[in-house]
This record gives sequence, C-alpha cells and structure tokens, in this order.
Amino acid sequence: MRENIKNIWPEIEWIKNEDLRAKVYQCWEYAIEQSVLSPDDLETIPFSLLIDAKHISFTNHKRTAVQLAVEMANIMIKNFKMNINMDILIAGAILIDVGKLLEYEIVDEN
Repeated sequence: MRENIKNIWPEIEWIKNEDLRAKVYQCWEYAIEQSVLSPDDLETIPFSLLIDAKHISFTNHKRTAVQLAVEMANIMIKNFKMNINMDILIAGAILIDVGKLLEYEIVDEN
C-alpha cells in the first residue's frame, strides 16, 4: 500500500520530518483501506462533479494544489521574509481532502 501511495503522492517525500511524513502516509493508508475506491480510482475519478472538468482527476487536482501551495509559500518566504513551516504546509495540503475517500459509494446505475 505504501508504494501505491508514494506513486500517488510523491510530494509526501518532500516532508523532512520523518514522524510527520509517516503519519501522512498512515492517514492515506487508512482512508484508502476504508474507502470503496482503490488507489487507481483516484487517478480516474473527477475532482468535482459540480463543474465540467471531468478530464481533471482527483489526484491531478490535489497534486497541483500541493505544488501551488509550496510555490506560493516559497514566494512569500522570499518576498516577505516569512518563516513558514514547509513540512506542516505540505502535510496539510496533502491531507486536506483525504476524508472525501470516505464519502464515495458505488451506486448501481441500472
């Protein structure tokens, strides 16, 4: 399972704190184990049913949001001389929608 999650979320490896990184992995492992979705499903389900963007997968959307958060934080650090805990920022961005996996259900379309 860990390798599947690492493939979905290579950004978890950006977290330098080993304990926090392990907890992020554990959270995703738990969510996937409790979900009707498989890791492969996350690459195919749309990130939203509310807009016509079915070509953007849940994973693609989430990974883009994580990458954008890191880029914005780096700019804020540079321009505003802010002290941002990047490990917490990355972990939070990766975990923000993990609960959605528990909301899905398989519905018979017949």
